[in-house]
Amino acid sequence: MGGPRRFQYTVKDVGRPVRGRLRLGAATYEIGGSEAFAVLDHGRGRWPYRAVWNWAAGSAPGRAIQLGGKWTDGTGMTENALFVDGRLHKIGEELAWHYDRGDWTKPWRITGERVQAVFTPFHERVARTELGVVGSETHQCFGHFSGRARADDGAWVDLDGLTGWAEEARQRW
Repeated sequence: MGGPRRFQYTVKDVGRPVRGRLRLGAATYEIGGSEAFAVLDHGRGRWPYRAVWNWAAGSAPGRAIQLGGKWTDGTGMTENALFVDGRLHKIGEELAWHYDRGDWTKPWRITGERVQAVFTPFHERVARTELGVVGSETHQCFGHFSGRARADDGAWVDLDGLTGWAEEARQRW
């Protein structure tokens, strides 16, 4: 993404406890409890015309994971982190992403020295827009994580049971 005229600022705030009501038509659903989480994804920048990224996030009580790829590769920066009991453990390494673009619902593997994660989807959401010079295609899968990630003190943290998503997005803007 580099270059002297490019920059990015991103906040990916995962594992935020949430409560409230969701209204869909005439139905109202109460949201909350020990297993209800929200994510804030906020970004600004001067981005390239074409961009591709991977993003995965998952949460469970006391644990959350934020993993990214492609977007920051080669920049020396990553969006990778582990959260344990409200404490951030920065994962500075670039991760390897393995998934089947022919069948997005097969398990994804996301690996590195500090991450050994498997993401198993139960639902795929596809969004496509093609407007000539502007286009977007996103395959966002929702599912469960298993595996482990290493905290700053070297202890491995179990990722089993985290619920979240993994995606590949391709943009032209």
